[in-house]
Amino acid sequence: MTGFVKVGNVPEVIGWRAAVVAAFDVQGRVLMQLRDDMPHVAGAGRWSMFGGAVEEGEDLLTAARREFREETGISLAVHELIPWAVLPATKRADGALFIHRCTRLIDPSEISLGEGAGFGFLTRGQVARFDVIPQMQQMLAQLCV
Repeated sequence: MTGFVKVGNVPEVIGWRAAVVAAFDVQGRVLMQLRDDMPHVAGAGRWSMFGGAVEEGEDLLTAARREFREETGISLAVHELIPWAVLPATKRADGALFIHRCTRLIDPSEISLGEGAGFGFLTRGQVARFDVIPQMQQMLAQLCV
């Protein structure tokens, strides 16, 4: 967990991990996914950053790059992601969301949505007002200056 700032009540013993990418555009807006509104989807119908479960044998960085590519169509290089924050998971008490900050600025024209109901680049004000997953809302308010 080196380099990840703890935000919220992250479990001491982590039994499930997700790798998530915090990406931004040239205007400093954060890239968010509108989650599918289905019962089996964590954070259903809410805004979230792109990411997902770490598969068996995968490290966090590999999982973050895979999930971002699957969900946005964008391939990120290893050096374009840095550890940023770790948050408690939405649906699992033993889970943690490991957020990697993308150093590359993303243009909307690069995105080919592979999962979710939609995407948008949100301002700080929109993150505060929209139905964003609370842990991510808290993290963005705390870490984005």
